[in-house]
Amino acid sequence: LHRVYDRWNQGRLQSFLIEITSKILDRKDTKGDGALVDKILDKAKQKGTGKWTSQNGMDLGIPVPTIDVAVSMRAISALKEYRQLAAAAYPKPELSEKPEDLEAVCEQALYFAFIITYAQGLHQLSEASAEYDYDLDLATVARIWRAGCIIRAAALDDIAQAYQREEGLKNLLLSNGFVPVLNECAPAARSVLQYAIKSGIPMPALSASLAYFDAFTTGRLPMNLIQAQRDYFGSHTYERTDQDGVFHTDWGDQ
Repeated sequence: LHRVYDRWNQGRLQSFLIEITSKILDRKDTKGDGALVDKILDKAKQKGTGKWTSQNGMDLGIPVPTIDVAVSMRAISALKEYRQLAAAAYPKPELSEKPEDLEAVCEQALYFAFIITYAQGLHQLSEASAEYDYDLDLATVARIWRAGCIIRAAALDDIAQAYQREEGLKNLLLSNGFVPVLNECAPAARSVLQYAIKSGIPMPALSASLAYFDAFTTGRLPMNLIQAQRDYFGSHTYERTDQDGVFHTDWGDQ
């Protein structure tokens, strides 16, 4: 696996996290046999950065589901005793047939998730800048991240250029430069997730990234039903697609 990551680190997936992952996977255990990573307890800790990001996203009404689920997975990992009990009660399915050229497909899927996550975070910063009068230049933000942040990656060069070229850009999914890239990589994300789901392998961050992509690129979502439900149980009203104004229905009157 470390050789795979080494190759990825030379291409468009070049990033600090990919680089250190390669080194971690290559480190042998000096206190025993095998790889050191296999001896590390699977309970991830956190200091609050992700939680604060998620909380602020909720406050702003800007979805950052990939970040949200990353925080949640750390919390799930801390429930080690419960997970071990549940693992004994719920057997996993057999590994399904893997996609052809799995290495290349995973590379595209990971790049897709990278861009989607950057899109969520930068969209949040865009709205935060407007809400809190930060006057942020997102192209500059991307360059700062590129220069020395833990999430630095080669992709940030293209991201900075997108925000510099396309004035007023709110979300990378709307960037002319990233539309063809995401269209190219989305099928790989679907393929990897199909393999993972059939095999009982949790991949919540990739799943959240794809769900965000599918929702953001859907012109009409089934949220009309939620609006009807809210009006039914709480008289919260709704808007119509064919008339201006705000409406309420007496749903008990058929």
